[in-house]
Amino acid sequence: MKLTKTLTNNRTQDNLLHLGSLFSKMLKQRFGKGPETCLVTIYDSRLTVFIRKYITPAEEVLIESNQYNLAYEFRNVVIAKVIDEFVEEAKVILGHPLHTYFCDWDYEKNTGVIVIDNGKSYEYSESMISTKLKGKLAEQIARVSSGVHKVPSSIDIIKLNQNMFAVECQETMLEVEKVLFRKDCMDILQERSREIKKSYVNQRELFELAFGRVIEGLFMTWDFKNDRSYIFFYLQ
Repeated sequence: MKLTKTLTNNRTQDNLLHLGSLFSKMLKQRFGKGPETCLVTIYDSRLTVFIRKYITPAEEVLIESNQYNLAYEFRNVVIAKVIDEFVEEAKVILGHPLHTYFCDWDYEKNTGVIVIDNGKSYEYSESMISTKLKGKLAEQIARVSSGVHKVPSSIDIIKLNQNMFAVECQETMLEVEKVLFRKDCMDILQERSREIKKSYVNQRELFELAFGRVIEGLFMTWDFKNDRSYIFFYLQ
């Protein structure tokens, strides 16, 4: 039994390493430059891709000109093409389809996160996290969210791997944000979401105290259709 489990874990790890390498190559083909790091993990049929050091010359020009919205728009268009190709390969390796994705970028730290799932299972299952850590994180998230959007009706905290934690927040959208989504005003919603993320980034030290570790990356993605947001902490 132990040998079978070990072999299964090894195959899974090999698959994830292969997917990380594949994603890097696809980024290089589209961007003309690949990332320094492309780490893929899987949890509850979701793939999480953490990327480090991959800004292209075109994006550097936009960022230096303070054209962040254009930089985000440029990257999201290219990433959409990469993911369309990537999921076709990934479903063969993993044995199940992937459809929906969410992503966020930190141009200052030159990092990013992409979450890809099957578009059906929106909730993470329970993972082994101490009650003390859950309480501290939930307290800080409720404090920050109360100042920028609705306090989540529920908060679930998931340990994706040794360095990455995901926080799923349900029912956080204001009524005006729901109207904007129904009217397909995604540019406004995306800009709004980046402003909300800044509020969490500004409280980075409080979250570092909760984890007892330095936070290398803090990301936030939104599932507007299902009124959920996800906060990702990548720890050093």
